Amino acid sequence: RPPPARGFVVRRPLQAPARAGAFFLTPLLVSFRLRVCMSTQKTPFTRILLAPDPRNPRCTAAASDVQGRLRKAGFATAPVTAAGAVGEEDLLVVLGGDGSLMRTLAALGYPPLAVFGVNFGQVGFLMNGPDAVTDIVAILREGRWRETKLPVLSARAIDAQGEREFLAINDFVLERLGSQTARLDVFIEGVLLNRYSGDGLIVATGTGSTAYTLAAGGPAVHPAVDAMIITPVNPHRPVQFHSLQFPLVLPLGARLEIRVVDRSARAMRLVADGAQTAEPESAVICWSGRKVRLLRTPDFSYVSALVQKVIGS
Repeated sequence: RPPPARGFVVRRPLQAPARAGAFFLTPLLVSFRLRVCMSTQKTPFTRILLAPDPRNPRCTAAASDVQGRLRKAGFATAPVTAAGAVGEEDLLVVLGGDGSLMRTLAALGYPPLAVFGVNFGQVGFLMNGPDAVTDIVAILREGRWRETKLPVLSARAIDAQGEREFLAINDFVLERLGSQTARLDVFIEGVLLNRYSGDGLIVATGTGSTAYTLAAGGPAVHPAVDAMIITPVNPHRPVQFHSLQFPLVLPLGARLEIRVVDRSARAMRLVADGAQTAEPESAVICWSGRKVRLLRTPDFSYVSALVQKVIGS
């Protein structure tokens, strides 16, 4: 059979001095040809949900453009508002910012389908560049993407409505509602870590560590690191309170329990990825067991994104 267009074959017999290197040359040839075959494989996506940010006219215009390109290329598309819930679709395309992507995932119940974001927002840590609008057909057909799996955290909160579960891929924030300093008992794996006094606590994934966590003095954790990061928000300084003064990085499988002390005078609210959810008396936060399948274009670099979007150059 003829070789692939981008492959190459050594047709002349190797001379004696070169035979010693033949063992090393063959794996390189095989590896090169495998990469070419993988990059031209048939796309695994056929039915696509489109989710533009309805508040941004640029997103709705881009969604119309993307829909036309995809349908012309033979893909079936549907808007999220018309679908109502995920059915047979295998790819979700979100046009907007990080907040749009998080709201869409929450509205759809964090479905198992792959997610491809196109940035029209301010930061866009979770998104691909806006050039992806014009390149999307080639990206999907030619497999020009890499999949990153982002953990979804679960918070089981008890409030006046009973026990309810909330999910987040960025972070949970437990913050005070009134003027009184928060008092929180913090347990890790059932062991009391701290009776905390301050404005609140952030519990983030590596994905969310570059958001509120970083602003509050926490670490930027690579999203490939399966971790849960606890960061205090304005902890009370006097030594009498013994408040946690530093961020703490835990394995993703850890179980964190937070109990509100003196809730009647020191009410708290639980915020999941920017959305207020409950005013709990307690919450148990851990990994939900789910992961979001986020697709990145091959040129994405976490370090480059950190420099461009956070550090500056």
